[in-house]
Amino acid sequence: MTEPGRSAESVHRSWLGLPAALAFIAVVLLVDVAAAAHAVLIGFLALAPLLAAAVDTPRRTAVASAAATVAAVLAGLPSQTLGSLDHVLRVAVVTTVSVAALYVARARTLREERIRQMSEIVRVTQKAILREVPSRVGAVALGARYVSAQRGAGVGGDLYEVVPGPDRLRVIIGDVCGKGLPAVQLASAVIGAFRQSAIVRDRLEQVAIDLDALVAREPKPAYGFTFVTAVLLEVRGPDLWVMSCGHPMPLRHRPGRTPVVLDEREPDRPLGLGGRRNPPTRHTWATGDRLLLYTDGLIEARDAGGRFFPLPLLDRPLSAPSLSKALDAVWRAVRTHVDGEHRDDLALLLIERLPVDDDEVGRGGR
Repeated sequence: MTEPGRSAESVHRSWLGLPAALAFIAVVLLVDVAAAAHAVLIGFLALAPLLAAAVDTPRRTAVASAAATVAAVLAGLPSQTLGSLDHVLRVAVVTTVSVAALYVARARTLREERIRQMSEIVRVTQKAILREVPSRVGAVALGARYVSAQRGAGVGGDLYEVVPGPDRLRVIIGDVCGKGLPAVQLASAVIGAFRQSAIVRDRLEQVAIDLDALVAREPKPAYGFTFVTAVLLEVRGPDLWVMSCGHPMPLRHRPGRTPVVLDEREPDRPLGLGGRRNPPTRHTWATGDRLLLYTDGLIEARDAGGRFFPLPLLDRPLSAPSLSKALDAVWRAVRTHVDGEHRDDLALLLIERLPVDDDEVGRGGR
């Protein structure tokens, strides 16, 4: 069982803490005796508790501190300097550094505990904002991934949501202009508004108008504008209606074919900039087709030479046997392209049209 206040990383590196400190003490004592240095090397024992404090718990650091102090005292015996002024001063240095090491270990573990608590808050926030998408709605299978650009963070300015209806499925994926907490707050507001509007509005452009109004009411930054790029998608059996509000269009993948952009037309303006909305465009998809909705963290991922991620590379990843494996493969392809240094948030939403079974037909295709 892990000691209270001891992080998982500290446990993983525990061999660098107390064991390493005790081994260091033993080495210093052996060298001191072998070299007959007359307690000159005693001061090096102060490094042992500092070594433990860097990665271990206060309790184990205290053990290393006590061992270093006792070793410093005993080191005066072979050289017969025990009790001399030089020996007492060196022991005092080891003791003082040992006390400081305890303070360092305590401060470090408290900081790690605060970080752990913040990470837990982020995890809960992520689940509240980006709810887990259903694995299946009627004859549509779904899967999602979210990767934050900030290590240790679970949510950012990218967003997605799925809202099932009696005879349709509506989906949004988007990207808030901005970073940090304001972007998270706006993303949460957009998702909440979409959940409501997608249920009560008959037409997809009406949903976009509702989101326009919401984003427009948000406080304006000191410079620039507040806006959100997004794709709104509605699925009704074999029919698709799609609206791009300044956002990259979904990628359609058919078995045995290279992925292609669903619609090559110029996207409409982002949400929050006002004006009339163009109606959605209609498309069809066949059983086995997959649609990948994504944020610009995919297409703007660059390799060491500054080249953007090429979408044709997704042919093999999107052909994986399951949506979960396909999303994992897409993320691996992105990481390979950027050599593991991905610097932007990335949201992925993958849907697939499944065969309609008898039960679905009996429920009216719901």
